[in-house]
Amino acid sequence: MRATDWLLVLAFLPSIVLSQHVDICNAKPKDLPLEPRCSYRSPDVETPDDHTPEPEVVPESTNPRVWELSKANSHFALSFYKHLAVSRKTEENIFMSPISISTAFAMTKLGACNRTLEQIMKVFQFDTIKEKTSDQVHFFFAKLNCRLYRKKDKTTELVSANRLFGEKSLFFNETFQNLSEMVYGAKLLPLNFKMNPEQARITINDWISNKTEDRIRDTLPTGVLDSNTILVLVNTIYFKGQWKKKFDKKAVFSSDFQVSSSRTCQVNMMFQETKFKYKHFPEDEVQVLEMPYRGDDITMVIILPSRDTSLSQVEESLNLKKLNGWLDQMTETSVSVSMPRFKVEDNFNLKEMLQELGLTDLFSAENASLPGILEDDSDGLFISNAYHKAFLEVNEEGSEAAAATAVLAVGRSFNPYREVFQADRPFLLFIRESTINTLLFSGRVVDPCDQ
Repeated sequence: MRATDWLLVLAFLPSIVLSQHVDICNAKPKDLPLEPRCSYRSPDVETPDDHTPEPEVVPESTNPRVWELSKANSHFALSFYKHLAVSRKTEENIFMSPISISTAFAMTKLGACNRTLEQIMKVFQFDTIKEKTSDQVHFFFAKLNCRLYRKKDKTTELVSANRLFGEKSLFFNETFQNLSEMVYGAKLLPLNFKMNPEQARITINDWISNKTEDRIRDTLPTGVLDSNTILVLVNTIYFKGQWKKKFDKKAVFSSDFQVSSSRTCQVNMMFQETKFKYKHFPEDEVQVLEMPYRGDDITMVIILPSRDTSLSQVEESLNLKKLNGWLDQMTETSVSVSMPRFKVEDNFNLKEMLQELGLTDLFSAENASLPGILEDDSDGLFISNAYHKAFLEVNEEGSEAAAATAVLAVGRSFNPYREVFQADRPFLLFIRESTINTLLFSGRVVDPCDQ
């Protein structure tokens, strides 16, 4: 009978520094004592003699394994998004950070063994990187994080924070703590779950709220912690950026947004005409636009279905190969862009969807294997639940909040050679680190009304 459980939580917020003991960004594998309780080696897959895959072009100054891990995260991102989209009503917005979810479960992998470890490797596609042992995934995650969270531009913030909140009466495995802090910057803070789980919940929610300037509140719902909880893991990511080419506030105008075939609403539509990476793909019935933030490394990609094509049709057929194919074919083009100001806030329980993807043992009191968490190698732990909460606001400046205005756009020059990108109907969006194509955030904007 397993009396204890482990609760995993995900949210978004700023600020973190990695362990002071190791310069993780300049370290080599031999410099990091990556020896978690267990490791898993992916089986070698035989390639037919008549099939030799084409060598992949890895971006300059990029570790090939980091590149592969970035791809694995993006594969997971689209797989998870499609599961989430199917579970939602067609008129619901979606917003999440797949890299945040992947990072959190990579951290759980530090204490996992047996089939639990194998399922984490497979569901998050960590087993697709050529360095097949699971302990090396942590090294490449550290390198990926160094690449992602380096300073892009003085106006751009992309930062990640992780924290462990553990039951104060228990002794946590020293290796687990050291690796969590060294690789992921997740330091352990003792709390009294056993005697006062509600106060522990408030403490964790307050920590998240304070770090996000009250953007993210009440991540942990009432009642999710009890006296059996021993560990809460909080993984966070936060982005704020200004457009490289800002929208003119004087060009904001009121317009209809077609939420569905039977419903429209009034929105504040932003407008600019300039050069962006863009392409129309008539065979896929989509237009794709990429708008960079200052610093160029981080961009927003918007996928706009044709007027007679539903967003669900695009979602169903989307995969990483198709998305990358679109991105590779885009070129700098004069584009007349109209898009709404919008806010998207989302929160959901991860457990059911991850179980559908194959991550079953981790959430099972009978089958979970997490002996690397506690000092006594106890194997009586499982994850009771996992939560994710995210927020995005887009306006003329970028992701910075601004007062509402409704000014008719006048005096636009007409360029007969421009393309027209009018996002007045539901669309997909991705915020990515473009140099290594890591999907940081993903979602859909179906209902931008009441902004």
